[in-house]
Parts: sequence; structure tokens; C-alpha cells
Amino acid sequence: MKLSVALIEPEHEVNVGHIARVMKNFGVNELFLVNPKFDSKKATIFAVHGKDLLTKSKIIYFKDLRKFDLLIGTTAIYSNNRSNVIRDSINPSQLVKIIADSKQSICFLVGRESTGLNNTELSICDIVVSIDTGTAYRTLNISHALAILLYEIKKNSFQKKTNLATVHERVLLIDYALKLAKVSGYRRHKTSLLAMALKRFLGRNLLTSKETMLMVTLFRQALLTIERKRRKMF
Repeated sequence: MKLSVALIEPEHEVNVGHIARVMKNFGVNELFLVNPKFDSKKATIFAVHGKDLLTKSKIIYFKDLRKFDLLIGTTAIYSNNRSNVIRDSINPSQLVKIIADSKQSICFLVGRESTGLNNTELSICDIVVSIDTGTAYRTLNISHALAILLYEIKKNSFQKKTNLATVHERVLLIDYALKLAKVSGYRRHKTSLLAMALKRFLGRNLLTSKETMLMVTLFRQALLTIERKRRKMF
């Protein structure tokens, strides 16, 4: 798999330096920075052998993150509220089983040291992962959290999943599902929640292209059948 890391408004040189060092340890070579707040020269002091990653890191806009096939958000805030789909997360072991040997481009979104990722930033993620420390204090240093995630990925090897659905195919499936929801009388105010739930479902299960397009065909056929029946009624 092709792994990258994007830091959202990183604030402290020591943490950014340690992030670069951890990435170097695990062979992750692409670092992106969104609206950075730190001194890059000072950060290289803490990066040690990972300073080359800081040197070639790229500053991008948040919207540019959509170029990746799979966006994985990180959060220490877990919600038990059934309606809060945005912060519905999985653990690192579950994540590894999902993305093992994937050929897709995958980017980890790491939030601010002070406040993490907000709901808007998490909403574009296909998967959200959280590390349960087993204590009331769940917030890890961002470099420590990334180290745990990358270690879990590197130490595990699972059967390959090939020909995974593309971003376009996943979006197409969600689009048809929402159209079907609309004609079936699904409550309009819950449409955005449904869209988010479908996005996370597809992100966690990584359907193949064939599986996804079979479901698209099913939803399309259902829409056509409903439309034909409506025409006969009028």
C-alpha cells in the first residue's frame, strides 16, 4: 500500500520532528502539511534521520486531501451517541484487517496537538480510528499515536484484496443509494447522516470494484422499477 501522512495545522516543532522520525522508522515517505504553525528549521532538530522527510514535505490545502483513495482520520474522542456517525471509530487491529495489502493510496490525517481534528475534517474521512488506552485519559501525543498505527500495519500480513473499488465507484454507489432513499420516502433531514454512514461503511469494508458495481446495478434497477410503477399509476 502507498501510505502518506497529513498534519492538520501542526503547532509544535518537537512533535512534527518526532512524526518525521516515526515515518522514517516505518518507511512512510510522504508528509503533507495543512496550514502549518511551526518553525520548520527547529523541527528538523527533533527529526534526526527523518529530517529529509521534513525537507521534502509539501504544504497543501485541505481540499487537496481528496486526491487520496482512502482518508483515515484519527481521534481520541469517541462518541456512544448512535446519531454521531462522524466520530464513530474503529481500533488499530480492525483497521489493519481492512487495509491489509491494499494497493490504494492511503493518507492518515493527524490533527492539532491542542484540539485534534474537528467534525468538518473528520467528515471527509472514509475511516476514523481511535486508540483505546484503557484509561480515562485517552489523548496520546500525536507522534506516539502514529507510531502505534504504523507498527500495527507493518507487523501484520493478511490475504491480499485486489481490484478494490475506486473513489468514483464508491461515490456512484452512495449517489444511487441516496436517490433510492429519496424515492422511497426516506426522511430528508436524515439524508446527510445516511450519506456519512454509507461512506464509512464502504471505507471500512473496502469492497471490490465488482462488488460495488453489482450494488450500483441493483440500486439502479430498483429505481427504474419504481419509476415504471409510478408511470402506470398516472
